[in-house]
Amino acid sequence: MSVYTPRPYGWVLEVGRVEYERALAWQRGLVKMRREGMARDTIMFVEHPAVCTVGRDGHEEHYRNISSAPVFVERGGDVTWHGPGQLVVYFIFNLARRGRDLHAFMTAIQQGIVDALAEWEIAARLGEEYTGVWVGPKKIASIGVAVKKWITFHGAAINLNTDLREFAQMEPCGLSADLMTSAAEQLGRPVDMQAFAQALLRGYAERFHTQFDPVALEAIAEDLESQSGGYTI
Repeated sequence: MSVYTPRPYGWVLEVGRVEYERALAWQRGLVKMRREGMARDTIMFVEHPAVCTVGRDGHEEHYRNISSAPVFVERGGDVTWHGPGQLVVYFIFNLARRGRDLHAFMTAIQQGIVDALAEWEIAARLGEEYTGVWVGPKKIASIGVAVKKWITFHGAAINLNTDLREFAQMEPCGLSADLMTSAAEQLGRPVDMQAFAQALLRGYAERFHTQFDPVALEAIAEDLESQSGGYTI
């Protein structure tokens, strides 16, 4: 007789369009909360106003022509752009409870994006020479994570309805800007971002064997504010 093994459960936060620095403060607060057992493994869906970010491997020559000051962050990778039409997914996970396998975690993030794109009949794949998710010779999603005492944060940026001209002011991930693509470019029509987020969530629930339940920011506001250094929600 088979034995029923319940899935662990996590949180999903869908916060809409939020300034990058504010979402970063929330992530850092959640990292502390997760480490102290005050939060579950969390997936956060967000869309940012236009901003350029530079990771630990950033090269100045890749972003010196951007029109506004970049935000320097602790994730891996080089320079990238976030903005309207791009779905950003942050993962605050405790890898100490998931085998401490960062490579498997990164692969699961990327494969989840590949699977979701397949639901829109976009044939994507994991990069071979470069990380991220690719459609033919073009890149549709960038990946960059940070890990602090086995708690992850940052994540993936997926170009759904992104204005690809925004990448022209930089060398995204050290690549030529014309290598970037979007789901809308591939399909010739916009993609419903919320529907895509739900497809991702279904896939990640299976890949991470976790039931992700919605949680409102207001429900964790007091704890999150205290952990993120008094940042007002």
